[in-house]
Amino acid sequence: MSKESLVSYLGFEYEMLPGDLDPKGIMQFIKKKQKAGKEHGYIPVIVPVEDDLEDYLSEQEEEADGPLRAEEFFLGRDEEYADADELSGEMTKGDKNDTLVSMIDYESGEPAECVVLHLPTDKPWEAASLVPMGGWNECPDPLQMSVILKYWYEKYGAVPAAVTHDTLELILPEPVPIEKAFEVAREHYLFCPDRVTQCTESGTIGELAGDLSVSKVWYFWWD
Repeated sequence: MSKESLVSYLGFEYEMLPGDLDPKGIMQFIKKKQKAGKEHGYIPVIVPVEDDLEDYLSEQEEEADGPLRAEEFFLGRDEEYADADELSGEMTKGDKNDTLVSMIDYESGEPAECVVLHLPTDKPWEAASLVPMGGWNECPDPLQMSVILKYWYEKYGAVPAAVTHDTLELILPEPVPIEKAFEVAREHYLFCPDRVTQCTESGTIGELAGDLSVSKVWYFWWD
């Protein structure tokens, strides 16, 4: 999918992410755009220009069986993923994550070509429906994502900042309180099991809890 096809398909105003930024520079850039977005009524979201995205976007269907609450989603997932307790582990000291990585090319280590969409809303959780992704394997569908993102925004100020065909990254004003870290890490596991089973060294919720207690960026990836 070319840049022209992507922005034409989605239909939002956009600008290009400068290609010479390192991870720290990307964070400074998106925070500046978030501030501007509050003043002008948009949410900035970084979207890499990638071929797979066209397929994922075109497969989305806006279907809803009725209102869904975050608590209902987590309860349903808790019943589905009965191994959550077995993966608890011990909470670690944690590794800080304060940078976005979804737009970094895995092989070269350089930023991929990215657009920064100006989503016309002041409700950050609506990013999940404006740039819809999900509904396959264990990845929540756009409606479920919207509900969970609203829940996390209202509780912790988490705002979507980057989305690809299989990743989602949120930025927070501050790390979650340490006494809430394990609870939030368990929610992350129920929302995105791969975040624990494939993106931690120990494969435990406790390790993720430690990371969340010192991090301002939340990362999700679905296999």
